Amino acid sequence: MPLIGPLLAILMSAVVATAAQAETSVTIVADVPGACRLAAPATGQTLFILDDQARTVRAVDPFAPTKNWSAISAFDLDAGGPQPVQPVAIACIDSNTLAVVCRAGAEWSLRAYRLAPSGAEDHAARLLQTVPLGAAEARAGAALDVVVSDTRDWLAVVGLPATLPPVVRAPIAGARLGGFADRLCPTGVNADRLMAATISPFDEWVLFSRRDEGRSGGTGVTFHATAGRRRLLDLDLDLAGIRDAAYCRGTGTLWVAADGDGRAAAAAGLWRIDAALIDGRQVARPVAVAPLEAPLSVVCLSERAIAVCGGGASRRVLLVNPVTPVETAP
Repeated sequence: MPLIGPLLAILMSAVVATAAQAETSVTIVADVPGACRLAAPATGQTLFILDDQARTVRAVDPFAPTKNWSAISAFDLDAGGPQPVQPVAIACIDSNTLAVVCRAGAEWSLRAYRLAPSGAEDHAARLLQTVPLGAAEARAGAALDVVVSDTRDWLAVVGLPATLPPVVRAPIAGARLGGFADRLCPTGVNADRLMAATISPFDEWVLFSRRDEGRSGGTGVTFHATAGRRRLLDLDLDLAGIRDAAYCRGTGTLWVAADGDGRAAAAAGLWRIDAALIDGRQVARPVAVAPLEAPLSVVCLSERAIAVCGGGASRRVLLVNPVTPVETAP
């Protein structure tokens, strides 16, 4: 199966839990009331937290969370503009450059900020570039996100409201971004059904969407070639309320933050997506890993450190080690 082989390898690499393993989780951030989206560079040494209430981005050392600082302030976002800017989604272009999807009134843009070093006295971020995305009224509950390819050659904004294209892509050249267009993007995406998106270690698009009424499996996960037009795989996923998705670069494990459907004891929280074969047919199988009320975002720092935020009215960020050895009786 040459087409499915690489994709199956991605999902099968997620089967890392055994009878001698369990997850442990610890709260590393509990003082960001508007924590809603997470981002991290490839090194996994810094975790960025978007606070949509304060309109800021906080940075924290996930392994020494007392070390935290303001990466982007509301003043940085509003500087020089006629009206307040609302940050909506974030992603790391590299260790020092953060991409922020912003809305000012009905105008949407992606801004690239050069971040100050963690030890700098002045933490003000420097705006490198603003790339317009177009004008459209925001939709309540829209699953809008920005994702960066592992190759760092391109990034995409998904879930933009009508009348804008639901998926647009821009090339990355160093610290500069090209213009956004829907060329080289998946076609037929319904923004109203879109739930989450990420990029696989093979630079494939991975989109999670609500299925049409009457189709088996309430959620679908589709893989698309890097050029976007060719659909490689379309799987049903028996998991509701997916809010975000992320891959681990080292292992290819696919993680999602999802509400679940109440059937599992730890329905809402962090889930791992495993692969399985049923009657010779490839399927995606969700496995509950760590509970968290109303999860919103997930990012993989390493195969032993997955960050997930949520918590409803008491938002917090958890650091989950999904493969902690469990002591067994001799």
